[in-house]
Amino acid sequence: MPAESARSAAQKPDTTPLRATLAVTPDENATCPVVSATPNATAIRRSISANDVCHSEVTVAENDGHERRYVTEEIHEACICEQLSQFDCVFDVECIQDGSLQVFLVVKDRSLLSHIIDALEMLDATVRLRRLSRVPSDEETTLEIDTGDVTEKQREAVELAVKRGYYGQPREATLEDLADELEISKSAVSQRLNAVEKTLIRSFSQQ
Repeated sequence: MPAESARSAAQKPDTTPLRATLAVTPDENATCPVVSATPNATAIRRSISANDVCHSEVTVAENDGHERRYVTEEIHEACICEQLSQFDCVFDVECIQDGSLQVFLVVKDRSLLSHIIDALEMLDATVRLRRLSRVPSDEETTLEIDTGDVTEKQREAVELAVKRGYYGQPREATLEDLADELEISKSAVSQRLNAVEKTLIRSFSQQ
């Protein structure tokens, strides 16, 4: 490759999209059609009709089998999916775990992901980053982050969460399990994990 071409390639911005999975728990006062149907679902198929009605087929594992439920409800401004649709992104609600929507996102950059999370939190939703990767040439790459703002207690909580499978799919531990082992309250565990996740997100958005 000529030197000029190599220089141009090196200066070309990375346009490879980011893939993220977020666990989004709607505010208890905000009605979400799929979450109201069941706190846990292995699969979700959904569409929005022209008259702003959410139509969903929710698959629930029950009694060694699967039950499919059809849910329909008019969407409103506080709906998670309505908020996501305002952004230039690709998203899919994959399943529900413990009342949290597991949302798969494809975004153009970290800044957009940060804006999306801020918008969801403006709805009083709790947002947790479950996974973030960039996939050039079908191979995942590692994104370096600055964890200098993570406290020892926060690090202890997130390391335990990873070890116990809290971030696994399906989830192998609950907040109550982590709270019992750390000998702190459930809300304290949630706050520590949320603080770490926000630190990671902010760090990613600055790269």
